[in-house]
Amino acid sequence: MNESGTPAVRKRLIAGDRGDGRQTLRQIIYSVLEEGQTETGASRIVEIALIVIIMTNVVAVILETVPSIYNPNKALFGAFETFTVYTFAFEYLLRVWASVEDPRIGVANPITGRLSFALRPMSVIDLLSFSPYFITMVTGGVLDLRSLRILRLLRLLKIARYSQAMPAMLGVLYAERRALLGSFILLLCTVCISAEIMHLVEGPGQPKFFGDLPSSMYWAITTLSTVGYGDEVPLTYLGKLVAGITMVVGLVLFAMPIGIISVGFVNGLHRREFSITWSMVKRQPLFEDFDIEAVSRVVDLMGARMVQDHTRIATAGQEAEYFYLIISGRARVEDDTGSWDLEAGDMIGEESLADGATYSKTVTARSEMRLMVLPTEDLRRLCRKYPLLEQRINNEVAW
Repeated sequence: MNESGTPAVRKRLIAGDRGDGRQTLRQIIYSVLEEGQTETGASRIVEIALIVIIMTNVVAVILETVPSIYNPNKALFGAFETFTVYTFAFEYLLRVWASVEDPRIGVANPITGRLSFALRPMSVIDLLSFSPYFITMVTGGVLDLRSLRILRLLRLLKIARYSQAMPAMLGVLYAERRALLGSFILLLCTVCISAEIMHLVEGPGQPKFFGDLPSSMYWAITTLSTVGYGDEVPLTYLGKLVAGITMVVGLVLFAMPIGIISVGFVNGLHRREFSITWSMVKRQPLFEDFDIEAVSRVVDLMGARMVQDHTRIATAGQEAEYFYLIISGRARVEDDTGSWDLEAGDMIGEESLADGATYSKTVTARSEMRLMVLPTEDLRRLCRKYPLLEQRINNEVAW
């Protein structure tokens, strides 16, 4: 087996160190802030602390609008706001400084690489969460940014960094964009048709409300959405019939995008029970020296699964439908030759490379585990595109 498969080297690659067992300060900071859902105590402490600060700050912003609470405690609110702003600013600077540890950024010039990181949506949100405070402070209050205080509520979006719900939702919107666009076009056509019919039917009798098409379109939108403000209502029997049909059609049309989004959202959450980051894949020995395009492709295809202690992951003789890569935790392997343990960086289901293969070993979790999951068809496609991956899997089996 090649050198990257030896246990010592594999442990080093998983740890992400420099080769001498030590990490630089920047590597440690990057690992804690950006790697995502690591097993280190520092990462968990920082994550929980930031979530608590974000939630508490949003509550404070809301309570500031209540005079009976805010006026007697102005000093306390002011001190907490200052603490929050400096904490978020320090966090932002650390993220930008350590961002070059990401190979996708580090391969570029450090300045342009950090600039590209700062332009990412989450980085922009981080910046907007504290920048108005410092702009006001620097200008001495000459530039009044009180109207931008609403940006403080953007701090709530920072919590999306620690939740799989937001990435899953955005992923669904992107993946189903064609179906959603089709639903929107169909809804727009229905609005125009309903408005035109109501304009013809009710327009002569109610020129104020239905005398022009824009007013009729307003009625159509409120009716299709079943909101029905009641400010524009048909008076004729024919108009009421058109309104009834419009309401029923609205229920169907609005159910379509809701169904598309909800199904995709649930499936996305089930597919990824924890966050698989680019760097998490890159530091696995199996993908060592893979280029940026290849690792990004793996990230797009990889699912994630968390299993509890004593969970059966693979059963000997069962069809090999999935390939697993252990991120954390331990598993016990049993076959005709004996039993042994698997740890982070090890593979389960190498047999899935072959068509119609079955698992040759029974694998059971011995602790809570985080697994990268790849369906067999996706694994074979990746191996056809990147022969080095198939070679390493075969070498692992031989070793």
